[in-house]
Amino acid sequence: MRRAADFLIRNWPLKLAAILLATVLYSGLVLGQNVRTWTGTLPVDAIGPAAGATLLSNLDPVTQVRYRAPIDVGVVSPDSFRATVDLSRVQARPGGPAENVPVTVAALDPRIQIVDFQPRQLPVRLDPVGERLVQVTASLGTVPDGLDLGNPQIEPSSVTVRGASSRVDQVTAVLARVSIDASALNVDREFDLIAVDSNGNEVPNIQIEPQRVRIRIAVARELATRTLPVVPQLIGQPAPGYHISSVIVNPLIVTVSGESTPVTQLETAMTEPIDIEGRIDDLEATVRVTLPDGISVTGSDTVRVMISIAETSGTEVFPVGIQLIGQQPGITYRLVDALPDGMRADVTLAGLTVLLDAVDSATLLATVDVTAAVPGTYTLDLTVAPPEGLEVVQLTPAQLTVVAEATPTPSPGPSP
Repeated sequence: MRRAADFLIRNWPLKLAAILLATVLYSGLVLGQNVRTWTGTLPVDAIGPAAGATLLSNLDPVTQVRYRAPIDVGVVSPDSFRATVDLSRVQARPGGPAENVPVTVAALDPRIQIVDFQPRQLPVRLDPVGERLVQVTASLGTVPDGLDLGNPQIEPSSVTVRGASSRVDQVTAVLARVSIDASALNVDREFDLIAVDSNGNEVPNIQIEPQRVRIRIAVARELATRTLPVVPQLIGQPAPGYHISSVIVNPLIVTVSGESTPVTQLETAMTEPIDIEGRIDDLEATVRVTLPDGISVTGSDTVRVMISIAETSGTEVFPVGIQLIGQQPGITYRLVDALPDGMRADVTLAGLTVLLDAVDSATLLATVDVTAAVPGTYTLDLTVAPPEGLEVVQLTPAQLTVVAEATPTPSPGPSP
């Protein structure tokens, strides 16, 4: 027993150091085996760029992440991490040099501990945001032999390009690449747009609004053009008592193109239908010109149509009775020029049709003033008071011959 104790005590400092060294080596081995490495493509998000500033180019991704995690975490993916760069302190300088910005990588699972990642920083260039309006050009490429093309109709004809100002300055054109079919099919559909520089190369990281345009091109083996008047296509009728007082079209004419035979048969260019049913007020509309298939408008295919709606006016004849006013006692009156059916005249009223339709002829009366007519023969005027909103345009007869006669005094009878 004593020998065993002496053995343990002998050189105990060395033995204790050996135990500590073995413990450290074992711990290092365990921890070293727990460090894993993920390789792939982890996008880097930009946080907090100054207002009105944008990245001149895309950020390079994080390609390697070293981490520790329990065994039960399993396989990680780009969705397990988030990489960011803080751009709040980076100044936007047009055409300025790149500035290295630290990258931050965080694990979305709290059980994962980030050990290291690559790259640790990224070169960043911020540019002020710029924008401008650029005309859209239809790039037709090679046109098959034997085909005639009408002028491309592009809607909208110009778009806004937006992005880093140094990139926007490089844009010389916005193109829609259009292919022409050898079968002479007309082009009428939407196309994507690209911004190009003076060498025809696409300028990267440019936003185009809108991103697509509609292009129509008449394709024919024998192309003809013709100028036609624009005719609005109106459907329906204004409300009762109203009518169309004027129709103004702008432009008045359009030039169309297409295959020779159908073009030469056209006499007018009709618009899309414009509904005026029941309207009582003016209408202004922007509508397209509708043409047969294979025929297109040179230039814009929209026109403005201004329609004026007004209340309808007219005239109407009403029979009226004749009344004597101002009759004196002891005098009888006889009309000479009244209409054949007796004490009646005809009055023509003018005004809005809604008012004319509401007139009750029984309420109308023509009067002759005989106040000053002592016994004798007189030519006197007839007068009619029209309903409110209407006026008298004619009265038949306008005058009457009135014979005023003293009433005979009865002869006295024989005395009793």
